[in-house]
Amino acid sequence: MQNTLDPIIAVEGLRKVVRDATGELTILDDIGFTVMAGSSVAIVGASGSGKSTLLGLLAGLDTASSGSVRLFGEDLTRLDEDRRAALRSGRVGFVFQSFQLMPHLTALENVMLPLELRGETQHAVERATELLTRVGLKARTTHYPKHLSGGEQQRVALARAFVSEPDVLFADEPTGSLDAANGEAVINLMFELNRASGATLVLVTHDAELASRCDTTITIEAGRVRAPA
Repeated sequence: MQNTLDPIIAVEGLRKVVRDATGELTILDDIGFTVMAGSSVAIVGASGSGKSTLLGLLAGLDTASSGSVRLFGEDLTRLDEDRRAALRSGRVGFVFQSFQLMPHLTALENVMLPLELRGETQHAVERATELLTRVGLKARTTHYPKHLSGGEQQRVALARAFVSEPDVLFADEPTGSLDAANGEAVINLMFELNRASGATLVLVTHDAELASRCDTTITIEAGRVRAPA
């Protein structure tokens, strides 16, 4: 069991190298930082700096070339894909720029999906309806993604991310596909839901306004951490 005083995420000497036609390309080099439970962290940097790659490594969606990432006290670099997925199950939520909703499922069914995948079907409809109501979509529960606006789709994605009450929420450019008004609404909802749940929030963003609302900002420049703000 993880000590509550330990970081919920701890990164040390993290390096990611890929091979291309010209040889080896270093995307991230000697990354190190910690994230405490309940905090909010923005990862910022220019396009191509390695932000999204870093987020994928923190969530165990990708594997590092060297170094370590500890999530909930477990070293992800020592776990295979199945064990990383088991560690994330029910404890990690995701919000992506592209929404990644299932097009053949209604808004309600999309939000219910994480619960159903865990076999928690008894109160899935009630819980999903509650979250959709909180994000202002009570009247849209039976609508399919193609009948929802971009802002509405991202609110469904937020509800889906929070429905299983995750310990950590990873968000990759959550407002990148939205206009200013919808982006601000989604930002407010994300922080409101995050405060209510007490989850740790780690997000990648180009949005200075969004980054400024986080407790800590980590800037990535040419694959390395410049300095937390």
